[in-house]
Amino acid sequence: MTKPAPLPVSPPVFFDPSGKRWRKILVALVASVLLIVLSVVSILPAASAPVWKGQENQSVEYPRKLLSTADLQNIPRIGPEGGFAFDRIALIERVNGKVLLKDPFSSTIWREATAEEIELIGDSPYAMETFGKPADHTLMLTFDDGPDPRNTPEILDLLSREGVPATFFTVGDNVVKYPDIFRRMTQEGHMVGNHTMSHIDFWAHDDLFNRQQIIGADRVMRASDNYATRLFRIPTGDPGNNSLALLQSQQLGFLHINMDFDTRDWSYAPGVPIKAQKLDGQGHIVLVHDGGGDRSATLEMLKTFIPQAKAQGYTFTTVAPILPPEFIPRGDVQGAVEDNATLAAMTTYLVTPNVLLTWLFWFGIGSLTILTFLYVVLAVINNHRQNRRVWPDVEEEEWPFVSVVLPVFNEELVVAKTLDALRASDYPRMEVVAINDGSTDGTLAVLSEYAKTWPQLRVIDQPNGGKSAASNHGINQSRGEIVITLDGDTLFEPQTIKMFARHFLEPRNGKIVGAVAGLVKVGNRRNILTAWQGLEYLSGICVTRMAEGLMGAISIVPGACAAWRRDALVKGGGYSHDTLAEDADLTLSLQQLGYSIVQENKAVAWTEAPMTVRGLFKQRLRWTYGNIQTLYKHRHMLFNPRFGALGLLTMPYALISVLVPLVFMPLTVAVAVTSLARGEWQAVALFSLFVVATHMLISIVAIVMVGESPTHLLVVPIYRLIYEPLRAYVLFGSAILALRGTAVGWYRPERTNSVLMPAGPGKLAALAPATSDRLAAS
Repeated sequence: MTKPAPLPVSPPVFFDPSGKRWRKILVALVASVLLIVLSVVSILPAASAPVWKGQENQSVEYPRKLLSTADLQNIPRIGPEGGFAFDRIALIERVNGKVLLKDPFSSTIWREATAEEIELIGDSPYAMETFGKPADHTLMLTFDDGPDPRNTPEILDLLSREGVPATFFTVGDNVVKYPDIFRRMTQEGHMVGNHTMSHIDFWAHDDLFNRQQIIGADRVMRASDNYATRLFRIPTGDPGNNSLALLQSQQLGFLHINMDFDTRDWSYAPGVPIKAQKLDGQGHIVLVHDGGGDRSATLEMLKTFIPQAKAQGYTFTTVAPILPPEFIPRGDVQGAVEDNATLAAMTTYLVTPNVLLTWLFWFGIGSLTILTFLYVVLAVINNHRQNRRVWPDVEEEEWPFVSVVLPVFNEELVVAKTLDALRASDYPRMEVVAINDGSTDGTLAVLSEYAKTWPQLRVIDQPNGGKSAASNHGINQSRGEIVITLDGDTLFEPQTIKMFARHFLEPRNGKIVGAVAGLVKVGNRRNILTAWQGLEYLSGICVTRMAEGLMGAISIVPGACAAWRRDALVKGGGYSHDTLAEDADLTLSLQQLGYSIVQENKAVAWTEAPMTVRGLFKQRLRWTYGNIQTLYKHRHMLFNPRFGALGLLTMPYALISVLVPLVFMPLTVAVAVTSLARGEWQAVALFSLFVVATHMLISIVAIVMVGESPTHLLVVPIYRLIYEPLRAYVLFGSAILALRGTAVGWYRPERTNSVLMPAGPGKLAALAPATSDRLAAS
């Protein structure tokens, strides 16, 4: 009998015998982190420093300390009668019987207090001065909280049609998110002021945070459009009750802009008509909003308000006519390095995650929809064809001789049950070659005892060499033209071997059948983990592999339940030693040789799945790492039309399913957590529901195909709660193993002898007690 030629001894894929690769990677990683840290440390002081620097009292804590020297509920309010446009805190300096109003942040004396103001000031160390107003029949529209893509463009369109300039107090976060709208404001002649970075309550935060809210908004406007402004409006306004915000902005060189004509559009529910106050002929600063919610009612109100005001003789302007010259904004200030760094950092925080989440959302939805539809349809077609296929009527002696190769290592608890199931097979011509791979328990004794009563069993003992070595040894010692492989804990149903063998009787689609993949089911569904694995096996095999079978694109024939043509094994070189997924490696080798690989759902095997989290994660790490090794080893098949759907669809998608999560999974998790923390849960919930619905469809199709219990569907809602942490662990664990270049040995889960298989023919039921008696006697 022809035997597979021995494979040349080669190191495992990714193996680094020198051990230097990992050290080089760590050095490069540490150097990159240090570079980033040093860059941040070098730019952070400049980025957090005020752009407009005063001469005195510039310590962060000064504004709060000054305000604490008087009663915040009774701050003296002074200024010329009718003035309301600007607000500022003035230090009270008493010199030679005079009461002077002094700038807290320079030596500048603004003016002398009037007699009435002196009476209001009393012994207070400071006062709030309010001054300035527009000329009569002048309206200054001011918009807060934008830019907002829902409202601002339409408002700008209206202002443009009416020829009305306005002043926008923008939120820095929105400038970062919508820089094009911000640039449109300035390019169309409107004035812009600072409304903090994220519309904060100053009393609710510490002083350093408050300062950065103003400085950050200043810097992102500079970086976005070379626009520098010293105009400021307190979020929610009301400087009398927000003296901290007023004084902190003043310390940073800003002038607070108030208003006296509040349309109260912020208080209306979306869609409720807004009725503006009547005009009285005086000049006003009008408060409206272009952000913070649905402002369609504001837009409709303005469509009426602006023409009516014009009809009453009003003119519209920005706040420029009443501004002190030094506070006129400039649009020609080149953004500094620290400005651009601030914008880049905020873009990374505010924009990149949303763009990433949106891209991943639609990529996930699109690819999942297309592949689910494609795979479900192809699987159903293949299953239908296979069920209707007429198989040749073969006499008992005409069936090919089959060798069942059983490599075992420390399987004392379960191997007898495995042999019982093989012994109950209805296949007429077979042998079983069991290879004891240097077991340290009683496995060899169990095998030897069993062989005494079953002549078809041959037992081979060898020093421990790993699963692939044991399998190849068994193949070399076997005699069958068909070789069937299984694991030591796997129970074949009686019909399984015959269901395998019939595929080798005639070609498939003009190709010689090289291998047949069986259907592996979990036989110990006793907890959530094993129930999850039971559903995973069904959906992955019954749908995915059946669809791939129709396309000739099966990439894995699982060694736990597989049949191989001996000639194909010889040409493929048997199981390789350089990957941990020797079955996937061999499958791709046979695909390259032009053999047909098929799926047979009636060739059923029941296996023992890991029952603990630790066991499951260790098993899947080995599988995933082995599959990545195999994908890399056969990388020349990727995107190669010579291999049809295997090279153009199955393998590329396997590569994407590794690379995309490695790159984007941490970011996706961070974005999802951030979105949920912000209350933006809709996209996350929608995607989760879509994934659950898609998996439900696949699971239903798989269950109907093989007549399994619908109770499997109970796992679908919680499937991702196990799958996602597992996927993260195995992908990043595999990446680390590949980078480290360490060799990984044959992992065998702890056996519990907990596999239950549905009652089969009487032969199986009769043999099981006998085996138990023998084990008890030994």
